[in-house]
Amino acid sequence: MSKTSKRDQILSSALTLFNEQGFDKTPTSAISKHASVATGTLFHHFKTKEELINALYLEIKLEIRDETQPDSMKLPADRVTYEGVQQALRLSWQSLMNWMLDNPEKFRFMAQFGESAYISSSTRETVSQLFQAADSLFEAAISAGIFRALPSSLLTSLMGSHMFASVNQLLQHPELWQQDTVQDELFASCWGLLAR
Repeated sequence: MSKTSKRDQILSSALTLFNEQGFDKTPTSAISKHASVATGTLFHHFKTKEELINALYLEIKLEIRDETQPDSMKLPADRVTYEGVQQALRLSWQSLMNWMLDNPEKFRFMAQFGESAYISSSTRETVSQLFQAADSLFEAAISAGIFRALPSSLLTSLMGSHMFASVNQLLQHPELWQQDTVQDELFASCWGLLAR
């Protein structure tokens, strides 16, 4: 059994407290107390609270990347067809939905802070590089006339909003996710936002 590092304890406590109290109402002293570390230890790992929230955001995005395998969305040119794009997106959608439902606290953090001004442009740029396969798939699907002729950033935002709304409901009614018809209909409604 591996011992949790002080850095991980701080990140875990920040996740809990930012979700419960918000960023502005969570002093670093509360985070260090919750993590059972000295405030100096917190500042050794994170110089500011802003650096801490950016590190937490990046850690969660790295976990999403590692757990949901976005590289499955890399399609060779001959597979950028309606069926090929739909299949690749379904696999990614399914794994991401499962991850969000299995990690409700991290999901709540992303829902609350994903578009926050606290997340720096450099952190967002790093995250963008992590998910290049998804961006490339969306661009290819737009070019091929499979997706609506809208900016890919708008389409990914529509998909994200649909998924977040779905997960909010499914966390309240987890039994629904066990029904194949519900999963099929949810994906079909998400696909309908994107496809022509």
